[in-house]
Formats: sequence, structure tokens, C-alpha cells
Amino acid sequence: MSATTIGYQTAQYFTVGAMAAVVFDYCLTIPQEVQLIWGRKWDVIRVVFTLTRYVTFMGTAMTTYAAVTDRSHYTSCANFNAVSYSSHLISIVAAEGLLIFRTYAFWHQNKKLLVFLLVLAAFSIVGAIGLTEVVNILHLADPIGDDQTGCMFGSGRGSAVEYGFLILYELVLMILTIYKRFDYYKGVRSRLVTTLYRDGIIYMTCITMASFANIVIALVIPGTYTNILDAPQLVIHGVLASRILFNLRQSLESDSMAIDGMLSLADTRRTPGSHSIVFVNPNSGTVEG
Repeated sequence: MSATTIGYQTAQYFTVGAMAAVVFDYCLTIPQEVQLIWGRKWDVIRVVFTLTRYVTFMGTAMTTYAAVTDRSHYTSCANFNAVSYSSHLISIVAAEGLLIFRTYAFWHQNKKLLVFLLVLAAFSIVGAIGLTEVVNILHLADPIGDDQTGCMFGSGRGSAVEYGFLILYELVLMILTIYKRFDYYKGVRSRLVTTLYRDGIIYMTCITMASFANIVIALVIPGTYTNILDAPQLVIHGVLASRILFNLRQSLESDSMAIDGMLSLADTRRTPGSHSIVFVNPNSGTVEG
């Protein structure tokens, strides 16, 4: 078996595994989606979540199809590749959008920060796509063999540019999150704050590591291996971003239930003829009136 064949097969295995992982995760989390997402109004968060959740399916499915199908007899795969690339881009941008809103909430809905993150995101997207096109036009990215149809499963070296921009953006979000956690939330034991911080750091660490691995693969490893982490990175984005929103919604509901419980407890502790309310302070455990 040739090295080229081994490279293609390895990339195929990773791609099919990523498809199985996203389907498995969907089956596990569909009850949470029904409980926490369905039935709510179609605001920005729900639209972004839906794109993250279901365009990830589309992008992973198209990549899997390209990996396992013999397309050697096709004359051109340009249209298919364009749609597949667009689905990957939309899914990743939507997942980052959920992370932006998470950071925005962590910073007490600071509108200046939101504008900064959105402008930086737009700059990163345009810069990544633009520089990748320049690299391809100048033929600085090695093509895969003599493929002129775009039907071979693989990509050039230019993808390293896109992952580089993604790493820079993740590092900015990580620095903002860590700074706020130890500057403003130092000593805070709130479950909501813990969830926001923990999920964000886990997400950004995983994406940064996967992106760095993709850069190494694109620049060092032979071209037949370049798509080995393409679908897995897409799945990591979609799965983690969705779970961040689920965990955040569950934490909010838990806090609301705790507040309702305290109010109910206060009502039951009213003394006859008294208009004061007695309740238990959740921080100190003392009874106050």
C-alpha cells in the first residue's frame, strides 16, 4: 500500500469518526435542546444556535461524502466544494458567535466590548479568506498531486492561514475571560459565573489546540493528510458551542428555581398579623426579616 493511499485512508477514518461523533452527541443532547431551546422566541441567540447545530451536520456530512465517495470520474467538483466550504465557514462563525455572546454576558453586557469583538471577528474572517486566496493565486500553497477538478479529498497549505487567524481570535477571547474572572469575579462562588468561565476556557483551549494541530498538518505533513482534522475541528466547534449554551441555560434555570424556592420559603414564614417577610440568606445561611 502506497503512502498516498495510507494518507487518504487515514483522513477518511478521522472524517467518518467525526460524523459518528456529531450524530452520537446529537442523540445525547436532543432532550436538552427540546427543553431549553424549542418553544422559545426566535431571537439572535436561537438563530445562531440553530446555525451552529445544524449547519455543522451539513458540513460534516458533505466532508464525509467527499471522503468516502470515489469522485475520480467527475469532471469538476467546484460547486460542491464551494457549498461545503461555505457550510464549514458558517458553522464555525456561528459557533464563535455563541462564544462572543458568552463573553459579552461575562463582561456584564459591555456594548463597547461587543462592538470590539464583532469588528475583530469581521477583520479576522476577511483577513483569513483574503490571505488564503492570495496564497492560492500566487501558488504558494502546494496543490494535491495533479488534481485540476478539485475532486480529490485534501486541501493545500493555504488552510494554515485560516487556522492562524482563528487561534489569534481565540487567544483574545481567552485573555478577556481570564482577566475578568480574576479581576471582577475573584472569590465569587456563583454557579453561573463558574459555568461561564469553565465552559469558555474548555472551549477555547480545545479549539486552539485543534487549530494548531491543523496548522502543523497543513505545513509539514504530505498533502494527502491535510483533511485529517477538517471534519473533527468542525464537530468540536459545533458540539462545544451547543453544550456551552445548554449549560448556561441550565444554570440560569437552576438559579431561578433557587430564587423561587427562597420566595416560597419566605411566604410560608410570614407571621400572623405581620407584614414582614422572613427568609434564609443563601450566602450566610442566617435568617433575616
